[in-house]
Amino acid sequence: MRDVDSDLQRDAVFRVGRVTGVEGRRISVQVDRLKNGAHLLYRGGIVRNVAVASYIKISKGFVELIAKVDGEHVDENRAVSNAFRTDDDKVFRTLDVSLIGYLENGKFERGVREMPLLDNECFILSETEFGLVHTFVEPGDASIEIGTLAMEPTQRVVVGVDEIFGSHVGIFGNTGSGKSYTLTKLYHELFDAFGASPGFRERSQFVLIDFNGEYVDKPGKPGDRSTTVMTTPENKREYVLSTHLKDGGAKIPLPSTAVEDVTFWSVLLDATEKTQAPFLARVLASDFWERRLANPADLLDVIGEMVLRATKSNDVSIDRQTVINLMLEVQTCLGPHAPVELDALLDDFQANLHYNSTLRKFYWGAWGNPPLDPDNPRWQGLTKDKITALPVDFSHVREGIDLVRFKIVLQYYSDIISGYSNREHLSPLIKRLETRVPDVKKLIEISDAPLADRPLAVVSLRDVNLSMRKVIPMLLCKYLYDEKKESDPSNERYLNLIIDEAHNILSTESSRESEAWRDYRLETFEEIIKEGRKFGVFLTISSQRPHDISETIISQLHNYFLHRLINNLDIHAVEKAVAYLDRVSFESLPILPTGACVIAGVSAQVPVVARIAPLSEQFEPNSRTMSVTTEWSKGPIAPEPGRATLPETPQPPSAADAVPPF
Repeated sequence: MRDVDSDLQRDAVFRVGRVTGVEGRRISVQVDRLKNGAHLLYRGGIVRNVAVASYIKISKGFVELIAKVDGEHVDENRAVSNAFRTDDDKVFRTLDVSLIGYLENGKFERGVREMPLLDNECFILSETEFGLVHTFVEPGDASIEIGTLAMEPTQRVVVGVDEIFGSHVGIFGNTGSGKSYTLTKLYHELFDAFGASPGFRERSQFVLIDFNGEYVDKPGKPGDRSTTVMTTPENKREYVLSTHLKDGGAKIPLPSTAVEDVTFWSVLLDATEKTQAPFLARVLASDFWERRLANPADLLDVIGEMVLRATKSNDVSIDRQTVINLMLEVQTCLGPHAPVELDALLDDFQANLHYNSTLRKFYWGAWGNPPLDPDNPRWQGLTKDKITALPVDFSHVREGIDLVRFKIVLQYYSDIISGYSNREHLSPLIKRLETRVPDVKKLIEISDAPLADRPLAVVSLRDVNLSMRKVIPMLLCKYLYDEKKESDPSNERYLNLIIDEAHNILSTESSRESEAWRDYRLETFEEIIKEGRKFGVFLTISSQRPHDISETIISQLHNYFLHRLINNLDIHAVEKAVAYLDRVSFESLPILPTGACVIAGVSAQVPVVARIAPLSEQFEPNSRTMSVTTEWSKGPIAPEPGRATLPETPQPPSAADAVPPF
């Protein structure tokens, strides 16, 4: 009897009202008059009363339905007719709730199995029931703890490893809202739990595209802030790329097959679909220039013949500069291995080779001397024979980026001189080749070595110029995805592509690129997010502007960590993608405090507002907001060695300086 009495007492205290209306998932609950306070007393303790964003239990016989309070209002009790009743008796409090699930066999199940009936009793959840609603992991499954409920700090938020890392994840929030911290926390807990496991180290690969250098370790003593961002060096390999240094920084290893792929060069050079892309495909599919490279004399003969035909051509698009540019391109491709004789030949052409645009003829020698017509037999000795006599070593351009560039350049001039291609169509491609290949050589090296011998590879693009910041992530992700599909058909390995500040490469609107290139870029990542799960490839994206990211990508995410979002377009983009997020959670997005986020998706039975647990300072990302007053209160910055500095105090002008110089 004691247990029965205890249950009756608890129900009497925890009961909040009864169902008065059912319209689909929308339920109306009339609150009992004695349950309108903020808190209730039960066995000497304080119980928080029902309110907006809290949960209630609807008892329907032996079935216990769980609903969330979306709002409340006051209705008039028209049944009260006694004029001597108080005004409080004439109104009652009504809750608007929506069904989210039910309790069965000691577990919470999300979904609507059946609807309540009118007059069903409603109760506040007990501590045990509240815990069941917020239990997202089956007993015995691998899990990680990422924080606590924002409104109930005693309730831990634990998510399943399979549900989070076996899915596509989106982390969104305005700058300073804590999204980088959440990203770091998720993967720090994962590496902390599994980083020492041999199976994890051998079968998993995480590649983090870092646009701002937030996840690169800062130099310092062990334990200092951000000295081991996310995880220890035993689990992480960093590639700090740079296009600003003369010799570049670290380089990403890619095999020659990836570098010689036509897609690689079409993307790199932003090739147009109708003319430039087919030209690149034709060049890379042919082995004509490789066979010529095997015999330097044969290759020089081909180049010399091209120059000879150009100087005898009547084509108005071919002039003196065409010949000189051809030889300059050969010199550029050879780089430091170009012989001094080639410099002398270029000087000779610059001084003596002339072109009369009216007659469309080339001439040799000073302008005052009688010109030597190209039809003269001596003309070959002045042009082709000088080229074939050059002592050139082509062994350094027989593979990789240098080889492809050499092939593209020679084929371009061969087509232009022969009249097979339109110069106006292909010349922009060659211009981009001249500017982008030197940058690519600073960022990529030809190697069959794996990207990293550790689970995590961080690719920092902080010191990379704008054009390469878009190209390199696309090329790297596509190569890793294609390689995973081809080399691992049984899905024995795991690949997770983590893209921080994803709006940089997943934006649907960009005025800096062609429409064809933008479509190709988006289609590549849309394929990864739609089909990658079948091949063991998963995507984690973090962004300040979900509105800028493709709707297809946003809608295909399985788990969302939503930090503070101010812009209505961003909130609307998330609202369209996350169908199971309730109205209260959406309305809280603009006012979430820093470090708090709404967690929704397959990893959480119900959307919850969680406060991310703190990390040790050594694992924090390099994204903390600076304290301007702290920095300003410090002394002056010490000058770097060799750099000139201004005097601390302006010197007064001398008497001589005071006299005007006129």
